[in-house]
Amino acid sequence: MKTIKQLMSSPVVMATVETTVGKLRELMSKYDVGAVPITDEGADAEIMGIVTDTDLRNVKDSTLPVMSVMSTKLCYVNNDDSTATAANLMLKNGIHHLLVKDQEKIVGILSSVDLLELVASKPFSFQPHLFFV
Repeated sequence: MKTIKQLMSSPVVMATVETTVGKLRELMSKYDVGAVPITDEGADAEIMGIVTDTDLRNVKDSTLPVMSVMSTKLCYVNNDDSTATAANLMLKNGIHHLLVKDQEKIVGILSSVDLLELVASKPFSFQPHLFFV
């Protein structure tokens, strides 16, 4: 069974609260990521929120700072937690991205697509609950 550490995206692409929506879109496209944690500008760079591709879907003004569209609801898993723990956390909170920690350091992002790819990679013999009519 793959672990969160094996499934997560790493290294984490981050932006600051002053980054514009337009620049963030460019960053997400360049690194092919669906979510970017947003930090403050301080030396300790605390994570203030997260912006996902869904958050940007209906934003027309590319000059807006990402702070105006970011979600401050952050959910974390540890890189040694089970994938079931991660899936349950996503379902419980209605989110598609989790920040992954190793102790107190952010080391990756796990998406619902990562978990879906894990399920899809298993042969049907390991998925007796799936059937087609």
